[in-house]
Amino acid sequence: MYLVKGYNPIAISQGVNCESRWGRLIEAMQGWGWKKEQFVQVGFYTADALCNINLAPEDGDRDLSLKELGRRLAWDIYRNHSSKGESVDLVGHSMGGLIVRAAVLGVTYHDPEENWPPFLYVEDAVTLGTPHYGTGRDCDSIFGADLQCRQMLPGSQFMTWLHSTQVPQPTKTDWTFIGSNADKTVSRNSATPTTDGAQHLVRYHKSEGIGHSALRVLAKGSKRLYYRNYGSSRWATLANGAAPVRATSNALYWATKW
Repeated sequence: MYLVKGYNPIAISQGVNCESRWGRLIEAMQGWGWKKEQFVQVGFYTADALCNINLAPEDGDRDLSLKELGRRLAWDIYRNHSSKGESVDLVGHSMGGLIVRAAVLGVTYHDPEENWPPFLYVEDAVTLGTPHYGTGRDCDSIFGADLQCRQMLPGSQFMTWLHSTQVPQPTKTDWTFIGSNADKTVSRNSATPTTDGAQHLVRYHKSEGIGHSALRVLAKGSKRLYYRNYGSSRWATLANGAAPVRATSNALYWATKW
């Protein structure tokens, strides 16, 4: 299982500690029967620490494109798993979900002028608070005018490429989008769009107060949520649904258990 973190708005020289991003999710999922060796924490900034792999150890800054990071992720998956006939699961938080989607999309398109692996075996993919339709943030005033931030703006060239098709399914990949009505960084409509072909959508009720970062760490308790499965035209409600990390685990193991 590949775990792909999000954007780093702090000084790039500090990098990001992968274990600080994913430690609580991994601990919870191990308690539910997942094995430690199943988790691959992905870094992509030069100074990132305690990651299992780093996609950009020499050129990893905020001006490295999301499409390029997707290509590098795809090659790592291919070399270590798909080429051996092994399937993987992918989990991305925030911008990490865009990298996950780019990896699978690039292989699906397989542009002959670009260097993508010939195929990928991805069984399940889960995105948590991912700005599938952008963040709506002002890069100049909030994060800086770096490429990664600009690519997360609605209408960017990257977003146009990303939505040239619905979520890619090279080997019938099962997609789950998870978001929250209380997320002030990525809106519910951007995190859980109904038009992109994801088989499962999960939105947490605003009253639960689940913010952007909490989507990747909150593992316990019953939460009020809405969900849609397999293109249903209506949202169903659960008063005692699973917390986001538990819902992520369920999405990777079950088909419709929230």
